[in-house]
Amino acid sequence: MGLLLAALASISFVILDILRKVLGGRLPTAAIVIGINLGSGFVFLLALAFRGGWAFDLLFLLIAGVEAITITIASIFYVQAVTMSPLSLTIPYLSFTPVISAVIGMFALGEIPSPRGFTGIGLVVAGALILHTGDGSRFRDLLYAPFREPGSWRMLAVAAIFGVTTVLDKIAIRHGSEPLLGLVLTLGSSAILGGVVLLRSRLMPSEWGPERAQRKPWKEPLLYLAALVAGMAVLSQFFAYSYLFVSYVETIKRAGGLFSVLIGIVAFREGNFRRRLPAAALMVLGITLIVF
Repeated sequence: MGLLLAALASISFVILDILRKVLGGRLPTAAIVIGINLGSGFVFLLALAFRGGWAFDLLFLLIAGVEAITITIASIFYVQAVTMSPLSLTIPYLSFTPVISAVIGMFALGEIPSPRGFTGIGLVVAGALILHTGDGSRFRDLLYAPFREPGSWRMLAVAAIFGVTTVLDKIAIRHGSEPLLGLVLTLGSSAILGGVVLLRSRLMPSEWGPERAQRKPWKEPLLYLAALVAGMAVLSQFFAYSYLFVSYVETIKRAGGLFSVLIGIVAFREGNFRRRLPAAALMVLGITLIVF
């Protein structure tokens, strides 16, 4: 069950990546983040109505408050990253998240991956890095890519934030519930970002301007769909924590970045996939070691 939930989360986040990229050309970043957060809140409310889970304690509130702030920052960076740079030069960096989660999870949760698990995580991360060589760049230049590509360094920051918050998620769920945490995080981050927007007419010049929302069709339906997918993705991820280590869930989820690259190549013509086949093989092998 844990594997199925992690796989569902992975696929859902891939779809969400595409929707965020498309919405990035139609709406300001603030509207995308707040819209997806508020919309996904209804998914969490439905889960709470059918499943229950309203009980919580003080530690839950403290963790959720800290996460709401960091997730707001990560959400902004995420949308900007996939909008400003190709998916193939942003999404693979998220594969660093399992490494961070594995290290922190060992101390905070007592979750120590097996040697096969560590090897699998390493292979997935290596595969994600090698994906960057598909556009003709040399492997050693990957260390400098975040300084050249505006979306890359933003996604690295998102990976670091997610690496920490995933561990906090599992701790918070123990003191509350999966849908309740999702609801509090989405509403909290939306409130924080909404307050910032009210204080500043333009939080990021040239990134948040209303002109980007003009003369673009299908804004609302795409935003509604993105919110629904986001809610499903987060719930699947949270429920998977009951069956698997946080680092394993994150590795399986981030392996979905391979599909993001495929879509980026096919739909957005972002590079040559033939040169990236070795990286794909490494990622598949890594997941196989973790799962089997």
